[in-house]
Amino acid sequence: MPPNGCRIPGHGSRPLIKTLREMPHVAARAKGLPSMNTMVSLGFVQACIFAFLACLCVAIYFGLRRQSSLAWLAAALLIGSIAVLVLGQFSGTFLEQLAVTLLVPSGYLCLGQSVGLAVGERRRSPGLLAAVAGLAGVSFVLLLAGIPFIYQTLPFQLACGLAVSDGFIRLFRAPGRSALDICLMFVVAGIASAFFLRLPFFPVLFDSAASYLSIRDSSFEQTLLRFNAIVTPTAVFLLLAKIVGGVITTYRTRSERDGLTGLFNRLAFDEMIRADPSSGGALILCDIDYFKQVNDRYGHHAGDEILCSFAKLLARAGQPAARVGGEEFALLLPRRGVAEAAELAEMVRARFHAAGHPLIAADHRLSASFGVASYEPGDLLRDVLTRADSALYRAKHNGRNRVETYEDGLVPILGGRQQAA
Repeated sequence: MPPNGCRIPGHGSRPLIKTLREMPHVAARAKGLPSMNTMVSLGFVQACIFAFLACLCVAIYFGLRRQSSLAWLAAALLIGSIAVLVLGQFSGTFLEQLAVTLLVPSGYLCLGQSVGLAVGERRRSPGLLAAVAGLAGVSFVLLLAGIPFIYQTLPFQLACGLAVSDGFIRLFRAPGRSALDICLMFVVAGIASAFFLRLPFFPVLFDSAASYLSIRDSSFEQTLLRFNAIVTPTAVFLLLAKIVGGVITTYRTRSERDGLTGLFNRLAFDEMIRADPSSGGALILCDIDYFKQVNDRYGHHAGDEILCSFAKLLARAGQPAARVGGEEFALLLPRRGVAEAAELAEMVRARFHAAGHPLIAADHRLSASFGVASYEPGDLLRDVLTRADSALYRAKHNGRNRVETYEDGLVPILGGRQQAA
């Protein structure tokens, strides 16, 4: 054999290998299809986009309290970027098939894990992971053994479909799905369906001896690849929006909510009173009696549990509730009168006093005192709180475990004492 390779008739001194390499370019130009250089350039651009998004996820990860879902999404994007680069640089080679077989299932597994963490589901699926790894391993062994591509790719397609389905299942099981969750769920379902569709159609559309290139360049496969090229970045952007939106919501919630009880904090409660100055209403202030003694006798853990149980009673009232102090709480009743507010306060008081608690002695009955005051449109917040606090002090002074309402003529608290005029 000549040192420069075999030659074919009609091609002078051109080596056969070089001629064969140029044939796809000639065929592409003849059919009006994109040339290999164009395809490589597009693949490089896509890889750069994936790499940029991966870097963006890493930056957000370190900037937003290290959200694990961002780390998994960055890993999925990085794997996708490497896979696209390999596909562009080594198109039609054994290395391309090897990269696809190993990288694509791994990338989609990372995507599914990111989706799960984004919806608050931290449970892993070891069975699914084992199934995906096993199917990808079978496909890899078949590839090394030189088994026809049509048989080698079926376990791979099933592995990818299962890997993507993990994200869909997690989204489907998530409670209280938002519109963004539903969109993401449908997009992920579209990605999975593209892999599952290949399972019945490949054996029907292609001969068992069909090569990798003939299947890859078929109109059926090209349609699925184009579809996947659209829905996969869409899923990434939707997932990124969900993660960042969830972080923003968490920060907003933490700025408005008490960390222990989940009720509104004092700042948010003040804003609610100011938010509707055109209508009056009633305000209830309540305080757990002898709470310091509970902490001293049973410990702070028991005290925290009691605070949470009392907060749940207030939350069930269906009105804006807040923790405004250590053991002091408030209920806001817009457009409600003092009598209705006092009736609600009495119901909460009776339920709290009647309920026992597993962390305290069975004969120890907890109690709380309540002060109720009305407010009119235009009243200053500090005046409303002062009136309710005066009624609460009177409830404490009159024996605790009771409800008192503010009445005209009741002198507001001065220096911790009050007197009836």
